[in-house]
Amino acid sequence: MRVIKFPTLNITLCVVLGILASNEVKPDINSTCLLVSILFIPFLLLFWLSNKKATFRFYFGLSAYLLSFFVGFMVYTLHSKPNQQHHYSNNLKHERALVSGVISEKIRPNQYVYKYFLEVETVDKIDKTGKLLIVLSKKDAKKEFQIGDVVLAYAYLKPITRPHNPYQFDYAAYLEKKDVYHQLYLERNNYRVIGHEKHLNYKLEKIRNTIITKLENSKIPIDRLEIIKALFLGQRQNIDQETNNQYSQAGAIHVLAISGLHIGILLFFFKTLFKPLERIRYGKIILPILLMLILWSFALLSGLSASVVRAVTMFSFITIGMYMKSEHNIYRTLGSSILVLLLIRPNFLFDVGFQLSYCAVFSIVTIQPLFTKLWKSNNKIVQYFYEILTVSFAAQIGVLPLSLYYFHQFPGLFFLTNLVVIPLLTLILVCGMIALLFVVISIPTEIFIQLLSYLVGLMNRYVAFISSLEDFIIKGIPFNLTLLFSSLFAIIGIILWLKKPKYNRIVFALICIISFQLSLIGSIAYHKSKNEFIIFQYPKQTILAKKTDNSITLFSNEKEIETNYAIKNYLQANFGQIDSIAKVQNILQVNDKKLLIIDEKGIYNIPLKPNLILLTQSPKINLARVIDELNPTIIIADGSNKKYLHDLWQKTCSQKNIPFHSTSEKGYYKIELN
Repeated sequence: MRVIKFPTLNITLCVVLGILASNEVKPDINSTCLLVSILFIPFLLLFWLSNKKATFRFYFGLSAYLLSFFVGFMVYTLHSKPNQQHHYSNNLKHERALVSGVISEKIRPNQYVYKYFLEVETVDKIDKTGKLLIVLSKKDAKKEFQIGDVVLAYAYLKPITRPHNPYQFDYAAYLEKKDVYHQLYLERNNYRVIGHEKHLNYKLEKIRNTIITKLENSKIPIDRLEIIKALFLGQRQNIDQETNNQYSQAGAIHVLAISGLHIGILLFFFKTLFKPLERIRYGKIILPILLMLILWSFALLSGLSASVVRAVTMFSFITIGMYMKSEHNIYRTLGSSILVLLLIRPNFLFDVGFQLSYCAVFSIVTIQPLFTKLWKSNNKIVQYFYEILTVSFAAQIGVLPLSLYYFHQFPGLFFLTNLVVIPLLTLILVCGMIALLFVVISIPTEIFIQLLSYLVGLMNRYVAFISSLEDFIIKGIPFNLTLLFSSLFAIIGIILWLKKPKYNRIVFALICIISFQLSLIGSIAYHKSKNEFIIFQYPKQTILAKKTDNSITLFSNEKEIETNYAIKNYLQANFGQIDSIAKVQNILQVNDKKLLIIDEKGIYNIPLKPNLILLTQSPKINLARVIDELNPTIIIADGSNKKYLHDLWQKTCSQKNIPFHSTSEKGYYKIELN
C-alpha cells in the first residue's frame, strides 16, 4: 500500500504540530474525536482514488497530512489526565482529603524534604486515578518511603507553586507535562504506610536494592557509588550538587542520565560481541531479537524512567532497521520511533531530554558523514578518536540552540571532555554490565567492581579538571524562543547547503542566517524598549531592580547579589547588564510616584506622602495607623517578612479597603516605567 511508503518524517512532523496546537488550545475531547472521524472519510476515499488514478495522489497527500495533524491534536487531548472522568482533580474540594495511593518513583530530595510520586488509588474512599507529588518533611519522617509503599494521608491537595520571579523556571508547568498537578505535604501525624504492593516496580526496586547493598559492601567511595547508581540503576537523586555542577560545566551532564549515548554504546558492543550469530541459520532474525531483549532488560533494571524508555525505543527501531532486508533509511527509522513514542506518550514532546536526544542523533547522522569525507586516517586508533571528536562536534551543533535556550551556558571544552569520557564510559558500561550480571547470579565480582570503581574515579577526576578551567565555560548567555527557532532553521539551512551545494539551497541558507540575525537584533531592541521597576520575591531578602534600556540598577543590602538566581534569570532574559548596585533606601522615586520602604526600624515619618509602601524585614508597626496617616494606593510585602505578619497585614488592608500584594503568595511586583 502506498500509504506505507509515505514520508514518515512528514507524518511525524504533522503529529508534532498537532500536539503543540492542542497544548495551546486545550480543546474538548468529544469535538476533537468527532473532527478526526469526519476527516478519516475523505482520507479513505482519496486513498482509494489515488490507487486508481495518479492525479489524486497530491490530494491524498494533503488529506494524510491534515489527518495526521488532527490525530496529534486528538492524542494529546485524550492523554490529558484532567479530561479523564476518574481523575482526582475532577470535583476537587478545597479542604483536606483522605488520599490513598502507591509510591511509584523517588525524586531528588533537598536539604529539608524527601520527594516522591504517588499513584492515586482513592480520594475520600472513592476510586480515583492520577499522580501526586509527595513532599515528606525529613524532620518528621519516620523513615524514607520505598517503591511500592501504600500510603494513606489526610492532607490538603495543594497546587504546585508557580514561579514567583520573572523568567524563573516554571516547576509547576514541568510537572504538568508529567501529569502531576497537585502536591501533598506529609508531616508526622497526617499519614501512615498501610501496606506494600508487590508490582513490577516493587520487584525491580528490590533487585536494585540488593545490587546497591553489595556495591556498598565493596566499600566503593560514596562519590563513585552515586555515579554507578546513576549509570546503571537510573538513580541520580543522591549525586551531590558539586559533582552535578562539574559534569554540567564540563559538557558531560548527559553522562549522568541514562540516554541514547548509553544505550547506543551497549547496542553496538553487544552487536559486535554476538556478530558470529549472523552466520547461523535465522541468525539475522535471532540477533536483533536478542539485542532488543538485552536493551529492554537494562531498561527494566534502571527503573523504566522516561529517558530510558525513549532511548531504548529509539534504538529498538534502529536495531530493526539494521537487520531489515530492505534498504535501511535512518531518518525513516528515527521518525517512526518518534511517532510511536508520541502516540503513546505525547507529553514526551515537551521533555528537554527527548528534544536533546533526537536533535543530537539527527545531527550526528546528518553532519558526522560530512566530517568523515574531509579526512580519514589509516591508523585505527587515530581514526577512532577522530570519529569521537567529529561525533561530539556534530552532536554539539545539533543541541546547541536547545542548550543555550534551557541552560544559557556553553562548555567550550566539550570536545576535550568527550575525547576521554566516551571511551571511559564505554569501558565503564561494559565492566559494569558484567559486574551487575555476576551480582544478580551470585558470582564473586570483586575484581570487576574494583575496576569499575577505578574507572569511575578516573572519569570524575578528569571531569573535575575540565570544569576547573572556568575561563572556557561561557555562562549567562541570553537566548529566547525566537532565537531558538531561528537558529535551528539556520543550522538546517547550512547543513542542506553543505550536503548538496545548489543555488536554491544557498538562498535558503542565507535567508535562515539573516533571519537569525534579525531575531537577535529584534530581541535586543524589544527588551531595550521595556523599562520597569521590579520588587523580587526572595526568602529573607529584599531585592529591587530598576531597568532602563538594558542597564539594570540593583537595590539590596546582601553581598554578592549579582549571583542570585533570580537576578541571573532576569539579566539573561532581558539581554541586560548590571549598571550599579546600591543599598536599599527608605525613599525611591518610581516614575512620578514615591515608594516608601519601611524596614525593621519601622521609620515612616517623612515630609511627603508616598504613593506605594513596601514592608520589609518584619517591621514592628501599626499598619492601620500607617495607612490612616499616609493614605497609600497599595501596600506591598516582600519575602523578607515573617509569614504571620503577611496574614495580619492582609486583614488590615482588607478592613481599610486598600490593595495588598504579598510577593510570597502572588509573586514579584512590577511597575512599568515611562
